[in-house]
Amino acid sequence: LYRRIQFEKAIDSDADRKRVADSVDLTKFPLPEDYAGPRMPKRTKMVPKPVELDGAQPENKDAGEEKEVEMVEVEEEYVDLPFVQGLADWFRDQKNLPVRYMYAILLQIEKLLRPLPTMVDITVPEGSVITVCGDVHGQYYDVLNIFKLNGFPSETLLYLFNGDFVDRGSFSVEVIMLFFSLKLLYPNAFFLNRGNHESIDMNQLYGFEGEVRHKYPAQGKRMFDLFQETFEALPVAHLIQEKVFVVHGGLYSRETAKNANQPDGDGVVRLDELRELSRFYQPSHNKLLCESLWSDPQAANGRAPNPRGTAIQYGPDVTKEFCDVNNLKMVIRSHQQMDEGYEIAHDGKMVTVFSAPNYCDQGTNKGAYIRITPELETTYHKFTAVPHPNVKAMAYANVNRFM
Repeated sequence: LYRRIQFEKAIDSDADRKRVADSVDLTKFPLPEDYAGPRMPKRTKMVPKPVELDGAQPENKDAGEEKEVEMVEVEEEYVDLPFVQGLADWFRDQKNLPVRYMYAILLQIEKLLRPLPTMVDITVPEGSVITVCGDVHGQYYDVLNIFKLNGFPSETLLYLFNGDFVDRGSFSVEVIMLFFSLKLLYPNAFFLNRGNHESIDMNQLYGFEGEVRHKYPAQGKRMFDLFQETFEALPVAHLIQEKVFVVHGGLYSRETAKNANQPDGDGVVRLDELRELSRFYQPSHNKLLCESLWSDPQAANGRAPNPRGTAIQYGPDVTKEFCDVNNLKMVIRSHQQMDEGYEIAHDGKMVTVFSAPNYCDQGTNKGAYIRITPELETTYHKFTAVPHPNVKAMAYANVNRFM
């Protein structure tokens, strides 16, 4: 099916594209008077006073003279632990967040994510543990079950969710808004990688756009566009304790490496190439971004075309070379359903973790998550699906769009 999808170049990011985030005025979206859900607390902060263009000519200043910036006090809403805990329960009861809070959280998370490097380094503090989860695909009730089994995120219980938060499952809005709220609450303890489903074409096909428009009909188009802008700001990879590389899809073709065309080039992508990657695009924009989100491992050595129709498949020799050159212990990726929730391959250096049990309500696969200590002791935990409300997977999908 993917081979039929032509990436829509016209909607790819451009440097001069007007940002949706700049067009949202929260003052136009007051909370409904009958809203009985969790409330974001408020705080004041100082910001530069907006320039008022009333037709008056600015005063002439001597060359080199800096004009003092006038600051004003404003009030803003923010995320705290009681709000996030209340939000988790509110969503569990199938209730929507008001438009004001949707936009407030999206604007704040986009602002938080945008300055991050494309590959983020994670240091796990002593006495802490990090849990790595794979695809959850809108299965909100299974996400809550992960937190029940493994513990709710905190400053000492770190989490990294490795992409594909949305689509297919019909509670994608709930998943992504809980994740964004947790990222705002714990910016240095809750981490999110972009997956191939954090993209326009996948969301238009597999349900996220339909879900946003269904749950927020009056603001659906602009809200969906703001989600896309935020997805483009997500990091593409994380590096745990300088030794564990975590990316959604997998590894790279030789020609993707910067040194591929050099006489002595080995064709191996270096981690700094990911750190320096400009990621604010749709996945088709460049090979390094696309392969990070779409590649898959294979049992045979070497590289081969990917049956998905994009990126590559790569063997144990490719994984070993990548780990050796970059001084890594292992690679953790997701992107593929696993019957037991995870798979250890390529002589222990390539691990796939998938955290959506009973995927799309059509199977008996388990989900899994991985716990990693500061000393890189690694344990694997499997779990089964829990019941969810009677809204089937793919309820908002538009499977005929590209056919």
